[in-house]
Amino acid sequence: MFDPNLEALAKNVRANGGAEILPVNLAEIADYDDLILEPVTEHAGFNGKIEFLPDDNVFVIFHPDPATYLYKSRLRFSIAHEFAHFYIDEHRAALVRGETHNSMPGFRSKHPREVQADEFAAALLIPIGTMEPQIRKRGFLTLQEICSVARQCEVSPYATAIRYVRMAEETCFVVLANNGQVVSSFSSDEACIRRMGRLQIGHLPAKSPGHSLASRSRSEEARGIDHPLDVWYPEKGNSTLWESCTPLGEGYTLSLVSAESAG
Repeated sequence: MFDPNLEALAKNVRANGGAEILPVNLAEIADYDDLILEPVTEHAGFNGKIEFLPDDNVFVIFHPDPATYLYKSRLRFSIAHEFAHFYIDEHRAALVRGETHNSMPGFRSKHPREVQADEFAAALLIPIGTMEPQIRKRGFLTLQEICSVARQCEVSPYATAIRYVRMAEETCFVVLANNGQVVSSFSSDEACIRRMGRLQIGHLPAKSPGHSLASRSRSEEARGIDHPLDVWYPEKGNSTLWESCTPLGEGYTLSLVSAESAG
């Protein structure tokens, strides 16, 4: 479940910075609060970092130079993640004390502060109103609709799918894979309640469309297939799950797996 306090904070940050039109203008937000955005030319293995410079009494966000960084949506998420370390009171207090680190945005870190920063970044870039009305109306979004929101917000389909799963009331989970090998997964609250939280397999099921789609470049194409529940969660019931999968390029695929009921 998403954090209502972070949702409210993200909404206020957008409103104060005059950045309520999608895609959210991060430069306008930075300007409003005198945050310095500093591009870094040599950024191999670097995602972003925020520092407090006490002599100048300013906060500087170092980030990959967009002129040489290939992944615009990933860069936007990284900068929004650094914003979290400024706007969340406890994070900002740590920076003022001199604590600093290179961030690992994109829901890859398990550190509570980094997880919270990722949640804030998602709330900032993907306002709740982009998905919640449709979720309330129909109870779910398709993978194609999630990807459409990602394009609208200029955020990666992966981060947008995680945002959806965090909000969804249905039993579902999202899986990022590379050439069929599971990289990470996130489950909805309902899936966790049904003991479908942490994924128990290291590779996509044999019949997953992800195997053939891994060789494709990124596209809007999505393929679907029914699976027995136990190919995702061995020794767990005999229900059926529906997988919808789309290629992200470079061997990566994104799967949204859902069920009306699961045992």
